[in-house]
Amino acid sequence: MNEPVRFDAALAEALLRLGIAPIEVLMDLEEHWDEVAGAPWVGISRPVVLRDGELVVEATSGPAAGLLRYAVGDLHRRLDSRLGPGIVDRIAVRQPSRQP
Repeated sequence: MNEPVRFDAALAEALLRLGIAPIEVLMDLEEHWDEVAGAPWVGISRPVVLRDGELVVEATSGPAAGLLRYAVGDLHRRLDSRLGPGIVDRIAVRQPSRQP
């Protein structure tokens, strides 16, 4: 009979196989986004996913996305400071998803 596997361990392994960052990193980004990101990201963006070293950030509007693309260098430095170097290799800023 197989030993039971803890759900959190199974989830962490599944995320790792998919290239998605550990749940603790994702939760930290989500919960402390405004503090981590700083200006001009506060209030006009949110982290969506961190996969294979790429952080996808969704802006609240097209113009906000354009503005934020110029600020990725500062955000990258803040993320390296918060999460450690190499956790985020790239940052992609996307326009908001269209709602049906």
